[in-house]
Amino acid sequence: MAANNLTNTKAELISSLVQKELLNSALLTNFMTDLSSMAMKGYSSISIPKLTGFTVGDRAFGAEGADNAALVDSKDTINLDQNKIVKWNYDSHDAMQSSINYQTMAAERAASAHGRALNSAIVTLWDTIAGLDLASVADITVDNILTMRKNMLDNNADMSKVALIVATDQEKAILSLPEFSEYQYRGDGAAPVTTGVIGRVYGIPVYVNTAVADGQAFMVETTGSAIAFQSTAKYAEQDNLDYGTGGKKAVVDAVYGLGGLQIAEGTAAAGKSPFVCKLA
Repeated sequence: MAANNLTNTKAELISSLVQKELLNSALLTNFMTDLSSMAMKGYSSISIPKLTGFTVGDRAFGAEGADNAALVDSKDTINLDQNKIVKWNYDSHDAMQSSINYQTMAAERAASAHGRALNSAIVTLWDTIAGLDLASVADITVDNILTMRKNMLDNNADMSKVALIVATDQEKAILSLPEFSEYQYRGDGAAPVTTGVIGRVYGIPVYVNTAVADGQAFMVETTGSAIAFQSTAKYAEQDNLDYGTGGKKAVVDAVYGLGGLQIAEGTAAAGKSPFVCKLA
């Protein structure tokens, strides 16, 4: 029987590992729309078209109905302007004397750094485009949650795609809410306290993420913001004789864009999305 051939190079295998590690670290991408399939070669931005709707009128029997106003088209734009890189050198002689697989572990940590940076960029985006901004001087309250939930409902959000993401300093406050801990408020499918996911309140899943600044919380629906990878996280290396015969220079880079969706729709003002709410 013929032996199986390894068709992937070492760099390709590490690149696959790197992309997986980045996405595992960048957990906030789970709360966005992924438009990577639209970020093709030659594009510096992508546009997502929007179209207004009709209103239904009354028509008297035997009479002509009134014409509706013309539909108006617009677009949301995602600029593919995030060109991110982590670059380092390593000495193969040092790696040889190390008890760890330095090359692989360095690539994993580079990907994790990309993931943390991406989380921070997402939080900055949400902070900028939030259609509802609730000022707070204390811990998150039930009233805060219900106000954000009402905003989602008023804008016809798909509540199955809504999540509440809070800062680490808000975890104690929200875990202390009876509306969070008591079954009748949590909704079906309430999850146990696990890493990242701490449960549900009024049916909305609640997550803790370190990228969210102290005192902040965001309620988002996935169609309120988008991410588009034009180049997923990739690993490459080349010889670097400054570090000896086995010296290497390695890099992990990625190109992507972030942006708001449904901008200025529903109750949202110009530049804001109705599907992003924040407590600041």
